[in-house]
Amino acid sequence: MGNRQSTIKGDSFMNTSFENAQIIVCVGSGGVGKTTLSASLGFLAAQKNKRVLVLTIDPSQRLKTTLNLADDGEIYQVHHPLLEKTNGKLFAGVINAKKTFDEFVKKASKVDEVANRILKNKLYIQLSTTLSGSQEFTALEKLYSAKESNNYDLIILDTPPSQHAIDFLKAPQKLSRLFNEGIAKWFRDPKAQKIGFISSIVYSGTKQVLKILENLTGSEFMKQLADFFNNIESWQGQLDERVSAVHRLLVHPTTHFFLVTSFDYAKLKEAEYFNREIKKDGYQLTTIIINRAHPEWIDLRQEAQLDSQSKLAELYNQMKKYYSEREQMYSLFSKKMTTSNQVVRLPELESD
Repeated sequence: MGNRQSTIKGDSFMNTSFENAQIIVCVGSGGVGKTTLSASLGFLAAQKNKRVLVLTIDPSQRLKTTLNLADDGEIYQVHHPLLEKTNGKLFAGVINAKKTFDEFVKKASKVDEVANRILKNKLYIQLSTTLSGSQEFTALEKLYSAKESNNYDLIILDTPPSQHAIDFLKAPQKLSRLFNEGIAKWFRDPKAQKIGFISSIVYSGTKQVLKILENLTGSEFMKQLADFFNNIESWQGQLDERVSAVHRLLVHPTTHFFLVTSFDYAKLKEAEYFNREIKKDGYQLTTIIINRAHPEWIDLRQEAQLDSQSKLAELYNQMKKYYSEREQMYSLFSKKMTTSNQVVRLPELESD
C-alpha cells in the first residue's frame, strides 16, 4: 500500500492528523513556512471545538499582529469571528527564552538566594540566551509546563529553525551534558581537604589549566565562571530530570511530529534523513507537509487557451514544464516515505 497523499483540506486533514494527538511538534529548516503553518493548524483545530495552544518561536511581525502577540512570554487568547461560532478556543504565545530559563532556575533551585545569585551572574545572563541548545531547551520546557497545566486539548509547538530538524531533539541533552558534574567540578573552588597522590597530580594539572584560562580571559571572568558553577550545583539534577521527562513526553503515542518542507531538492533530502533518524529514537513522524508545492492560481492540467506564439503562452508552457518536473520529484520522494506517513501538499496561495 502506498503513502497517503493529498492536497490539504480542513475536515479530512483534521480527522486524519489530529484525532489522537495531544501535542504536535512542527519541525523543519528555516524559510519553509513552519511558523505560519503552526498558527494555521492551531486555528483549524480550534474550529473543531478544541482548546488549542500554539507556542511559537520568533514569528514574523505580520503574524504577531494577526495573533495579537507580544514578546513577553505570556499566553494570549486569539479572537476571530470564525472562532466565535464554535466551542473551541485558540491561545498563542511567543516563547521568551530568557524568561523561560529564568523560571526553570527559580523552580529548580528551590532556595531564593541561590536562584538570585544565578540570575544575576553575568555568565548565566549570556549563556541563557546564546548558548547552543538553550533555545531548544526553553522551547521544550515551555511545552512541558503547558502540558502539565492540563489547560489544553492540543498544544502545537513551532520549533527553532536548525540546519537539520533532528538537531532540535538532540540539543537539550547536549545542554545537560555541559552542566554535568564532571565538567562543573573543574570550575568550582576546590574544597580544603586531604588528597591522595594521584588526586594531587590531577589537582595540580587542573590548577595549571585554570591559571592559563585566567591569563587568557581575565580574573573577573574566571570568578564569574566559578561562581556560576558553584551555584548551579543545586539544580543540575533537576535539569537532568527535566530533560528525561521531556524525552518521555516526546516519544509518547499522543505526541505527533509534523515535518514541514518545500519543493527543494536539498530540503526533500533532509526530510528523507529526518524520516529515518526520528524513528530510531521512538518518535512518531505522522505527517510531512510540502509547503507551496504548486501555485493555486494556475491550472497546469489544462492546455493554455492562448495564441501559441504569444509571450504569455511561452511563459505558461515554461511554468507547466517546471511544475511537471517537480511533480516527478515529489513522486520519487513519496515512494521513499513509509506508509505510516501522511504526505500533504499545500498550494502556494494567492493571498494570506
